[in-house]
Amino acid sequence: MKKIISLIALMVFGLTQAQTILIVDNNNNIDTSPSHMYNTFNAAIAAASNGDIIYVQPSVTNYGNVNISKEVSVYGMGHTPELNAGRSATFGSITISNSNVKLAGIQSNNAINITGTVQDIIIENNSLNNVYLNSAVTTNLTLQGNIIDGNLGLSPNNNNSVNTTITHNFFETTPQNGISYLNSTTIFNNNIVYYAGVTTTAMFLNPNDLVAQNNIFVSTSSFNGTNWQSGGTPILFNNCMSYSFNGITLGALNGTGNFNNVNPQFIIIPGTNPAFSATNNYNIGATALGTDGNDVGLFNGSFDFDMRGYPTELPYLKEMSISNNMVPAGSNLNVNLKANANKTN
Repeated sequence: MKKIISLIALMVFGLTQAQTILIVDNNNNIDTSPSHMYNTFNAAIAAASNGDIIYVQPSVTNYGNVNISKEVSVYGMGHTPELNAGRSATFGSITISNSNVKLAGIQSNNAINITGTVQDIIIENNSLNNVYLNSAVTTNLTLQGNIIDGNLGLSPNNNNSVNTTITHNFFETTPQNGISYLNSTTIFNNNIVYYAGVTTTAMFLNPNDLVAQNNIFVSTSSFNGTNWQSGGTPILFNNCMSYSFNGITLGALNGTGNFNNVNPQFIIIPGTNPAFSATNNYNIGATALGTDGNDVGLFNGSFDFDMRGYPTELPYLKEMSISNNMVPAGSNLNVNLKANANKTN
C-alpha cells in the first residue's frame, strides 16, 4: 500500500510540475532501487538539483535533523492527515540555508532555523515547535497556515528581516516574550495566539513599529494584559480581539477597532480550552469584524487555513480500498481511491 501511495504522489507531481520528483520513505520494506526513491531526506537533498520537488511519506519513524540547502520544495501529506492512522512526515530540527525554498505539510518536533542570507522562503501548513532567524538576513519570508508551538523569533537586527508575512497561523502555548523582533515591514494578520505567559509577563519582545490586524489573542493563564509587549516601540493593534478564558479582565490593546475582553465563542472547543486540535472549529460566534469587513481570526483574508495542514498544491486522499488484497504474482491489484481537490487551486 505504501508503494501505491508513492506512485500516486509521483503521478500527481508529474502531471503538474516539470521538475524532477524525489520521494523519501523510511518505512520498512520500501524498494529504493528506483532512482527517485530514498530512505533518508539527507540522501534526497544530496541528489536534488535546484527547482526539484521532494515528497516525504508519512512514517512512524522520525526523519531526523535535516538541512534544506538547495532551492527545493518539500511536501508532506499534512501534519494531521485523515489516512495512515494520522501519521505525518515528522522531522527533528530543520535548517533552511538557501533561497527559494517551500516547506509544506510536515511536522517538526524541534526548531526550524533559517540561516545565511536568503529570500523567498515559504513555510506553510506545517506543525512546528519554534521558528528562529537569529542572525539570518531574510527577504520575503512567508509563514502561513502553520501550528507554531513555542517561540517565533525574527532577527534581532531589524534591518535583517525585511518583508516578513505572518498570517493565518495558530500560535500554541506561546511563552513569555514568545514573538520577538517583528518590525515595520512585518505583516502580522489573522492569527490566533494562545498565550501561556503569567501575570504581567509580555507576549511580544522588542517590536519595532509593528501593525497587527485581525488577530485573536486568548489566554487560560494568569496573564492580565498589563504588558502586551516588552521593549521596542508600541504595537498598533487594529481590529484585534482579546479574551481570557481564566475570567481575568485583560488590559486594553493599543490601537483602534479592537474587541477587548470579548469571548470569541469558538464554534467547537472542549469547554474553555482553546488548545489546538484538528477536530476543533475556530470560527467565531462573536460579532467581530476585521479591517477587511470579515470576521477576525484564521478563516478570512487572503489564505485558506487548513486544519490538517494539507498542502494547497496537492489533492489529498480521503479513502482507499483494495478489493482483491490476495493476488498471485503478476496479477493486478484492484485499488479504489477517493480524493478531494485542494481548496485553493
